[in-house]
Amino acid sequence: MRRIKELGKRAGVVINPATPPNVLEEILLELDQVLVMTVNPGFGHQQFLESTLPKIRRICRMIDDLKPGCELEVDGGVDVRTAPLAAAAGANVFVAGSSVFGTSKGVTAAIVGLHDSIAGLCGNDWSGRSEPRNLAEKQFAI
Repeated sequence: MRRIKELGKRAGVVINPATPPNVLEEILLELDQVLVMTVNPGFGHQQFLESTLPKIRRICRMIDDLKPGCELEVDGGVDVRTAPLAAAAGANVFVAGSSVFGTSKGVTAAIVGLHDSIAGLCGNDWSGRSEPRNLAEKQFAI
């Protein structure tokens, strides 16, 4: 991590669905981004694992407590139904592949649909946050 930072680069880590969040405790202060896989990695077109939502919430709380500027990204099965679930759990960066490139609506319409699916969350509880995490700056990494 130190070498990455010495080079002026951002550091991130990925955890799989079976990896417990506590593995981040020792390195979170060094990180700029945590990516939570919401499918088991290996191939596309998988269904979002809703069992990862408690992990996303837990990591969000860890980030809020230890490294508020750290981004929380989700990857796997992200679409207009699951993006709001992940956003409400605390994610602020979304990787969407099949839901963007595998639709007949076109890429632009798919991205707009994803954005619109999370844009309405402003009035939601956001798990005890005083405001949503960077809602105006939601990102879609494709």
